[in-house]
Amino acid sequence: MDALKAGAARANITPAVGAITAGNASAGVTSELFAKALVLDDGKTKVALVTLDLCLMCKQIVAETRERIEQTTGIPGRCVMFASSHTHSGPVTMREAWGTGARNVPDHSYIDQLVAKMAGAVAEADSRLVEAKIGVGEGNAPFNINRWLPTPDGPTGARWFPNADAPTDETLSVLRVDHPDGTPMAAVVNFAAHSSVASWGKYFCADFPGYMQETLENFYGGGTTVMFANGASGDLKIKWLTKKEDGSLDFAYGDAKAARRWGRVIAGAALSVMEQIETTEDGLRISASAKVVDLPMLPLPSVEEIEKRLAEKQKAGKDTAWEERILPQLRDGTAPTAIPGEVQLIRLGNDIALLAVPGELFVEIGLRMQAELGCKHLFIVGYANGYTGYLPTAESCIADGMNPRYDWHEFFWYPACFSEGVEPALMEAAKELIEAK
Repeated sequence: MDALKAGAARANITPAVGAITAGNASAGVTSELFAKALVLDDGKTKVALVTLDLCLMCKQIVAETRERIEQTTGIPGRCVMFASSHTHSGPVTMREAWGTGARNVPDHSYIDQLVAKMAGAVAEADSRLVEAKIGVGEGNAPFNINRWLPTPDGPTGARWFPNADAPTDETLSVLRVDHPDGTPMAAVVNFAAHSSVASWGKYFCADFPGYMQETLENFYGGGTTVMFANGASGDLKIKWLTKKEDGSLDFAYGDAKAARRWGRVIAGAALSVMEQIETTEDGLRISASAKVVDLPMLPLPSVEEIEKRLAEKQKAGKDTAWEERILPQLRDGTAPTAIPGEVQLIRLGNDIALLAVPGELFVEIGLRMQAELGCKHLFIVGYANGYTGYLPTAESCIADGMNPRYDWHEFFWYPACFSEGVEPALMEAAKELIEAK
């Protein structure tokens, strides 16, 4: 087997001041945003991981970038994985308006540049391929907390609340890639928590993942590319809490200084893991595979329900874009009952795998994947390869009934939220990919 080769590169993807962030018109930049690429080659198969300081990215942009990468490097699109950090202070990266507000209209000129820069980073990493050593390790990072408290008698099955008794995943994993002399070329840090310390800011900011990467890169003297892949964090936040006037706990939100502080905290945990990894030059067989699965939704609303909503909102002078779009689909029977999403697997030998899921995976599903898929070092990569939405557990869907705790579907022009069928669909796809050696 040929020796493993690796190459890494980056591109600055910070938009111009004044561009639209994921929630507001930007007023400045508190930290630069980057696309970072790692290319691995075992002599037969070549794969690329692209990590991004973005909130999310749509399927169309993924397809466009994969096509360009394939044209410039020959790396097949199915062998390229994209992972957004989910910073809430990143730009809008959808080809179509996100939600119904004008503030979320995408800047296509920026997106065109983004596609070119992501593809360029992969091409540059590919041009830098040298023999490399690889290793992996895990450690404990008790810095996240579940954000839902069960409320069996409430309008939904849970309410927004810091819940220390609910499941979380404190595992922090690191994939380390070294030069032959043992100096680190690149590292991929995998940890599960919403990148929302700075909330929906008016300043472009990579939030804690950006500062974590910056801290580690500075520690190693600037010659190492540190990347971040968010995990199953659909119901997890950073464990930074405050007390309200009534004495109850709530989540704290801050600015770039707070994001930097938490980035450094998590960098400390990552550094501890990284320094204990022993890399090896033994050749690893690389493989990549993917499967598009249908993610089922709740029962569709009736035509009468949406007609009533439309009339009420028109009378109140409210935005009716979603109703006007969904109503014709319901009338002519073209409204989807499921949304397609890609599950992707990049495998490095028998013991290391990166499993990408297309959205905000609940931690309970991530823990189940870790327990049932039989891979020693499994990196769950969320917010990957085209965002589809929150990916809830079957249990949470059953508890919520027809009133989901995440009422997000209108942002993405879906006629309904996902149902309890999402978890088994994802598990089946993941098992199929990981068992196909």
